Amino acid sequence: MGMTVQIEPADKSFTVEASQTILEAALEAGITLKHSCRDGQCGECRAPILSGAVSYADPDNIKLEQSDLEGKTGLMCVGHATADLVIEAPEVTELEGISVQKCAGRTMAKEAVSDDVAVLKIAPAPGINFAFKPGQYLDLTVKGYDTRSYSMASTDADALIELHVRKMPDGAVSPFIVDELKPKAMVTIEGPYGTFYVRDSDSPIIMVASGTGFAPVKSMMLDLVARGNTRPVALYWGGRCQQDLYMDQLCQQWAEQNRWFSYIPVLSDSVDEGWNGRTGFVHQAVVDDIADMSAYEVYACGAPIVVSSARRDFVELCGLEPDRFYSDAFV
Repeated sequence: MGMTVQIEPADKSFTVEASQTILEAALEAGITLKHSCRDGQCGECRAPILSGAVSYADPDNIKLEQSDLEGKTGLMCVGHATADLVIEAPEVTELEGISVQKCAGRTMAKEAVSDDVAVLKIAPAPGINFAFKPGQYLDLTVKGYDTRSYSMASTDADALIELHVRKMPDGAVSPFIVDELKPKAMVTIEGPYGTFYVRDSDSPIIMVASGTGFAPVKSMMLDLVARGNTRPVALYWGGRCQQDLYMDQLCQQWAEQNRWFSYIPVLSDSVDEGWNGRTGFVHQAVVDDIADMSAYEVYACGAPIVVSSARRDFVELCGLEPDRFYSDAFV
């Protein structure tokens, strides 16, 4: 017999079986709880436990905090309910109507935008409405290869789903996608996953992206522009060299056309000849520019070291409220 999980303040509930994680059962019930990596590493799924208890199958290999050990909070993506639970999850209301689905898709186009990044465009199977919040990701399966997660760079108003795929030198999947996957190839997509999306508030926004962490930022920006946004948004996009900023022109265009948007590209490992922009670590550029982040929301995506460094320094050095740091680390 399953346990009941009650969600506050949304006043929703669902049943979780002993074999399921709390997140798995929630998604199966059409309820989206906070999550990102789905393997207990990023901490995005951590939720306050108002009553009940959670256990973990492999506690030594997940990132538990003291509050988790004390039973005050829990990691919903790897946690199993050992009693009826009441958890706090206000994001459920904003994600109402979006549920995970699995369907076939067809690659309609592929474009190399740098030496190691390809933009892939996928059409869901006919009749499928693949609804998602800008900033979420999906799981992509190419026949004969392992499943990989990629953020969507389009919005669900677009006919095609856009993904940005970086070729990893030792990757098991990305070299095939970037070098060999052909247009019209059949794939499987499943999602949407994640709770990386722009919250509804009046706070100014800082966006931090490294490499292909730009993909969900593009989705968010397309949506903000389409909705006539007026909230101040500053995008800091970091790369090793100029070609890593593979859609720099689009960002420049946004800055020219929208008074509320500013764009700060930052190069770290190498500085190309003729580069007159910022250098160093991308999160440090933000710290240098915005000493007081107490009124801001931050949306950070990309390499785990970039996301974790930004979280630490923005909170400790710049006064950012910890619960206003939203992220999707590519773990």
